[in-house]
Amino acid sequence: MQVFDNLALQEVQSINIDGSPDRLKEIIRMILQELNQMGYDDVCNTLEEESQTKLDTSQMSELKESFLNGDYEKLLQQLEFSDTINRKLQYEIQKQLYLELVQQRNYEQAVNLLRQLSECNEQESQVLAKMIFLKDDASQLQTQLAIPIDQREQRLQLYQKTINLLNFGEFSLKTQFDKVIDQSFEYQMKRCPYHDDSNENKNYSLLLDHNCQSYQIPKNNSITYQGFDDEVWIGRFSNSGLWIGCATRKNSIYIISKEQQCKISKAHNMDINSLVFSSDDKLLFSASNDKKINGYDVQTAQLKVTMNQYTNEVLCLAYFKNQLFSGGVDGWIGIWQDNGKLVNQVKSKVVKNILMTDQYMLLHNAAIFSITVIENDSKFNKIITHLEEQELIVSSAVSQNQQFIVLNVSKEKSKLHLWSLKTFQKLHVFFGFQVKGIEMKCCFGSKNDNYVCVGSQDGKVHFFNKNNQLQQNVIDGHDQAINYVDWHSQTGQLLTASDDKTVKIWIQEQITQSQIINVGYEYDQPSNSQYGEIEEEQEDHEEEEYSQQLDVDQSI
Repeated sequence: MQVFDNLALQEVQSINIDGSPDRLKEIIRMILQELNQMGYDDVCNTLEEESQTKLDTSQMSELKESFLNGDYEKLLQQLEFSDTINRKLQYEIQKQLYLELVQQRNYEQAVNLLRQLSECNEQESQVLAKMIFLKDDASQLQTQLAIPIDQREQRLQLYQKTINLLNFGEFSLKTQFDKVIDQSFEYQMKRCPYHDDSNENKNYSLLLDHNCQSYQIPKNNSITYQGFDDEVWIGRFSNSGLWIGCATRKNSIYIISKEQQCKISKAHNMDINSLVFSSDDKLLFSASNDKKINGYDVQTAQLKVTMNQYTNEVLCLAYFKNQLFSGGVDGWIGIWQDNGKLVNQVKSKVVKNILMTDQYMLLHNAAIFSITVIENDSKFNKIITHLEEQELIVSSAVSQNQQFIVLNVSKEKSKLHLWSLKTFQKLHVFFGFQVKGIEMKCCFGSKNDNYVCVGSQDGKVHFFNKNNQLQQNVIDGHDQAINYVDWHSQTGQLLTASDDKTVKIWIQEQITQSQIINVGYEYDQPSNSQYGEIEEEQEDHEEEEYSQQLDVDQSI
């Protein structure tokens, strides 16, 4: 600790103060505040003794805390002063509270407060009353009363009046207040679990901006689907949110809605790796280790098309702008029409997941520790960059606004990495969930994709704020490990699929009782599809035709 003490003293001695002792005290006080918050008490004590500058008094700390939280009622209780100052300061604080209540459109409380203001200054309170009726633009009235239009400047004015009346001592009012306000903004954005992150509005108000609720996170179990024939490995919403597609350990596929539930036993001969709905929700496609891609009619659960041109396991599917993308162990990406016609091939590595945005194709490469970012054009041959990791990537997901990607690298230790798709920089690391070799899916959710969600080995669902590294909420989801999570952007519902052979739907609103639906009905799968299975001869012919038209030697 003595090393830290010496370094702190050297730092203070090196500051160029330009002959201003007051400025020196202010800087030292700022350093003391930071050291105190970091827990370096010994350093604080040494610096106080050597500089003869004390940390803020408890009264000042409590005052700052009240401004930090926008707690005007507590602020009035904390201050001790004469009756004359009391009346003046009480009026100024209540006036600021009134302005923020009007901006919040909380007119009932504003009117009640206005009665108290009129007792102190009847003439000014009459002008303040007009703000309730204007509602949209009160700038002229604020100018008339010498009230700044900007919320930050209003609070600065109130803080200056408070300091002047209480005579807390000599220091730069604006610098001190700027620091308090900056801390309050940081406090809101990084500590509030349910903050709405309204970055587009820089004119913050603590009262307005911190009116947060837990509605953004779905934590109430509305429906439990049970009766699956084994562990549910995949569960995902359709684009409209009206249908759910599920795959189990026994290679069965379930197509579910509130009105009907269909089971397709042995949809594939080997493990099912991926499910995806077409854009219009008419088809559900499945990819399997049996080297096939099947397409099922969502309404009838009938097999419509089979694509069997792969010679090895098909690991992933993506559907983007009316085309189906597939990838697997073969090392090429197929681009298909809904009827099973192959329209393009792109050479690749072993692809475990394909993520599509308007700008990029993002390939989760199974063999290497990276995500390959490729320009989304007709050729798919321009590599933009690689998102390099030091560990194996288990699963990946892109936010709805296409600005972020989250990578689950928790094969050995529980960990999620958040990357920016604008700067291609790693932003945050999320910890806290349990994993023991299970490839748990992760996803984004809520308004503006504020949260990252992942299941856990112990059956819990963990939520993290993407704007910081804080875990925001945990819900007890299932009795066993959660394999898949899917947070629907439009309905706000969360789907969780588990080893306990259930799928649960979670909503934001409070419910009295969860609905339980059995999904055991089995649909007899037709042996032949409507379009017919693509035979190997036709497959060879089409491959030869496309090899002449397309440059399939491009390597990604």
